[in-house]
Amino acid sequence: MWEFMSSDIENISLHDNSIDQIQLADNDILLIFNEGFDVHNAHPLNDTGKAKRTTASQIILSDARLIGGVIHHHNMQSNQVGDECISISWLLETAWQFEVSDWSLKYDPEKGTATLHGYMHLANPYKQEFAELTFACGGAVFCWNGYVGDAWFEGWP
Repeated sequence: MWEFMSSDIENISLHDNSIDQIQLADNDILLIFNEGFDVHNAHPLNDTGKAKRTTASQIILSDARLIGGVIHHHNMQSNQVGDECISISWLLETAWQFEVSDWSLKYDPEKGTATLHGYMHLANPYKQEFAELTFACGGAVFCWNGYVGDAWFEGWP
């Protein structure tokens, strides 16, 4: 189904890209990026010579489960007013989009965890709050079918 599949975390940028949906597939968790993520020019599966934006893509977290989901709520003066723990069922049933602020997936093979930090965009009522998602998993595979243009950072020094 996927033309490109890679475990090369170092050469894929998630920064400013959005997870639009999470799905469960047997024991795996799928992080769906409707508008793709960015593949550095040094990635072995990118022979274009430029950092490129992918087509719709996903990350497969193998043998995975959510072990920590937290939204850090703030008021209008940017003071933190509390944390809300979220579950996998909340992620599956609630309208949201998660804009990743990390450059790459923070995968720790010794601990068997993958962590993402970013902004949870909530649909009703519309709010943007800083959030963290931590998964226990056996590994991560990045999947995509092609490229649709240059990555947003292509050509930056």
